[in-house]
Amino acid sequence: MSHLESATPQQPQQMLKRQVCYTCNFPTRTCICKALPSEPLAPLFQRCRIVVLQHPHELRRKNRSLPLVDLCLFGKSNGEKNETNSTSQSTSLDKTNQDFVMRTVVGRRFGDQCDEAVLRLLRDPNEVVVAVFPHPQALDLEKGIRLADERCGLVNDNSESTSNNATDTRQRHKKITLVFVDATWKHAKEMDKSNSEMGKWPENLIRVQMTPSETISNNTNDASTDTKINSKTFVQRRFQIRAPPSPDHLSTAECLAWVASYVERNPVIYEKITKVLDYIVDIWKGFSKDEKSNGGWDSMTQKKRKITQNKVNGD
Repeated sequence: MSHLESATPQQPQQMLKRQVCYTCNFPTRTCICKALPSEPLAPLFQRCRIVVLQHPHELRRKNRSLPLVDLCLFGKSNGEKNETNSTSQSTSLDKTNQDFVMRTVVGRRFGDQCDEAVLRLLRDPNEVVVAVFPHPQALDLEKGIRLADERCGLVNDNSESTSNNATDTRQRHKKITLVFVDATWKHAKEMDKSNSEMGKWPENLIRVQMTPSETISNNTNDASTDTKINSKTFVQRRFQIRAPPSPDHLSTAECLAWVASYVERNPVIYEKITKVLDYIVDIWKGFSKDEKSNGGWDSMTQKKRKITQNKVNGD
């Protein structure tokens, strides 16, 4: 070795970082901005607010659907900050400390570590809280939301009549709080059971569950389908990146979009969110074909398999 070669310091190898889209926080080669709504959907939420109880393992998944909802509602990703903060991007839209569009609580159950505004809603007996999750006592979506509307004073409300009762006025403008569980179905069942056994659910909780296949068949010939999700819009097993147990088991994003559209009586919410879901599934299919042709596994599938093998540790 020459003197010049021995005197030259060895350059350290540097990891090349992937270029990431500033708006959606996806790698530039999988940017989904063209599928996002031209305007954020958050202003469309006038009758309800969203609370998502997210299992901690979901933060480690690359194939989760909830970040897509966040992008549709608020327009720009918070990046990694969203993964470490229990409050979603809705903070910037708060008019008061309790008025928000969507908040995400990371944990296996609701507790004192949760966002204060969320805890107030869950603990206030005057608030109307609807948990969207299969349960033996759950009502179907239509009956459950009708009951919630009645408690909010939104059913048979005569807009021409006036009342001097301030309580009645506040009740007519009360929002429904929709609660979703974001986890694998195994973990979601454990979370629901844990919240029930430890008394974390509100005493006056309204439980609803969805059967999309039955709902679509019943609404196909309904004249009022302009305000509902119709048979042309609904696609079974839409979010193919994660296989559901049955066609009536939806991803968190699709379930949230469906229920919010129903409550707000605005099918645009569902259509805009599912457009993004369809777009990212198409991207995933393209990569899956490449991986299979090369004799490899899809990276999203690998990530999913690793997580499902982890044991659930108690809090």
